[in-house]
Order: sequence, then C-alpha cells, then structure tokens
Amino acid sequence: MNLRDLEYFVAVIETGHFGKASERCCVSQPTLSGQLRKLEEELGQSLINRDTRQVRLTAFGQEAYPLARTSLEAAGKISRRAQELKDPFSGPFYLAGFPTLAPWLLPRIMESLYEGFNKIEFYLTEEKSLILQERLLNGQLDAVFLALPQVLKGICIEPLFIEDFYLAVPSQHPLAQIEKISSANLDQLEVLLLEDGHCLRDQALDLCQRFGSREKGYYRASSLETLRQMVRSGRAVTFIPRLALPEVPERGIKYLPLEGLSASRSIGLCYSESHPRVPFIKALARNIRELCPHTLPVQALAV
Repeated sequence: MNLRDLEYFVAVIETGHFGKASERCCVSQPTLSGQLRKLEEELGQSLINRDTRQVRLTAFGQEAYPLARTSLEAAGKISRRAQELKDPFSGPFYLAGFPTLAPWLLPRIMESLYEGFNKIEFYLTEEKSLILQERLLNGQLDAVFLALPQVLKGICIEPLFIEDFYLAVPSQHPLAQIEKISSANLDQLEVLLLEDGHCLRDQALDLCQRFGSREKGYYRASSLETLRQMVRSGRAVTFIPRLALPEVPERGIKYLPLEGLSASRSIGLCYSESHPRVPFIKALARNIRELCPHTLPVQALAV
C-alpha cells in the first residue's frame, strides 16, 4: 500500500466520480481505476461498489475512508514540517489573536508582513483567549497574540508592545469637557464591560478595582463595537484599548487618556518552545515591534 493509492481512493469518494478524481490526481482514468483495484487486491477487501452508476462505499470502504484521509493529512504534515526545517521562512503559518485586538492589529501589520515574509502563507483567525491557549497547546496554531502575563507550560513569549487604555464617554457626558482623566474622575464611575470570556473584561475589572469604579450591572456587551455603540447612544462609558480608537474623530464619542495612571495592557506573541520555526517567529516578533512601538501615540479624539 502506498500513499498515492490512498490519494486515488479519497479523490474518488470526495469527487463522487472516477473521471473527476483522475483529473484531480493528474492521471488517466484507466490508471486510477487500475491502481484502486490493485489496492483492493492487496487488502483482500472491496472498497467501492462498482455495480451502480454512483460511487458508493462498501462497508469496509466506509471504515477505510476516514483512516485514509487521516493518513494523507498526517503525511502532509510530516512533509510540510520537513520543508519548514529546511527553510523556516517558507510555508503555511497559522496566526491568531483575540477579538478585542485582532480586528485592529492585523490590518495594521499584515501588509508589511506579507511583503517582508513573501514565502510564508499566513492563515489568520480570531478567538477568545482561552480557546487560543488551547489551540496553541495542541498544535493547531503556530503562534497567537495574547495579553500578558501568560503562564503556559512549554510556551515561549515574545513581548511586543504596551497598549494604553482610554475612557470612552458620550460627547454630552460631563467628563467630555475635560482633556485627561485622573483617578478622581474614575472613583464611583459606572463602567459598561464585556461579557465573561473576554480578556478585556478582566483587564477592565482590574482598572475598576484600582480606581474605585464599578461595573454597570444591567447589561454586558458581546463585542467592543457593541460597547462603542452603547457609549454613542449616551447610555454608558467604557474602557477602549488604543488600537481600537478611530483614525479620525468619531461623532458622539470622546476618547480620553488616563493621565499617569499606568492603565495599559501588554501584548505578546506566544508559541511552543519546541516549534521548528523559532527563527522565523523571532523575526516576526521583531517586525511587529517595529510596526507597533511599545508606547502608542497619546491623543484625545472627539467630535
């Protein structure tokens, strides 16, 4: 049995047609059919019923198909990893971030990364931090952006930058008349937060505890954009990370810096210590640090 024969078998099942499978595998139909028969002879079992116009699996074929797919996927991973060891700066790379960072960070950096690492095929996704940690630990992701600190066994961290928090208030709110927020302004302030599962919620709760603010209890938002809409409607104030601030003034909201309050979060790139492409990941981190200075510009944006 060889992998090519398994590829023919899987192709026939997935295309549902011998002719289409032969086109997919770049061989003639007689060659493909002949190799499948040889495979069946070697196994001593039929894989496909040939007495109908449709491609139908035998009972044994139904058991063999998922195993064949798994074998081909495993072989592909072995081949890709071998190539990555020869050239860590080429091949697919699975990169992810959490929802209150990725939508603003990735557009900022990806054009430069595509140009700087033109042999890398970046696959991007976003998920909540706990899911990212799990997928990183089980090898489904190559590297993830996470808020620091992180304590994960076998995981290395490249610190990237520090991102300040701003207080977002409605334009008609009393605090909108000042230019910078002090700790006195935050005392007893009710702040709208995200729902459980978002690391930004934990970061905002920490700010509330430090400065005497409290969570606005009647509602928890599912996304950063929902928080922003609630502020715009005049019903809430909230903390917004610097990268999520608009590039131009935004009607109905004023974003105020938290003066001298050390209100920020640290972002790092996390990866497995046994990853075969550590030189690339370190180069990737250096590039991102250049694109995102450790302290992002401070200014209040308002209309």
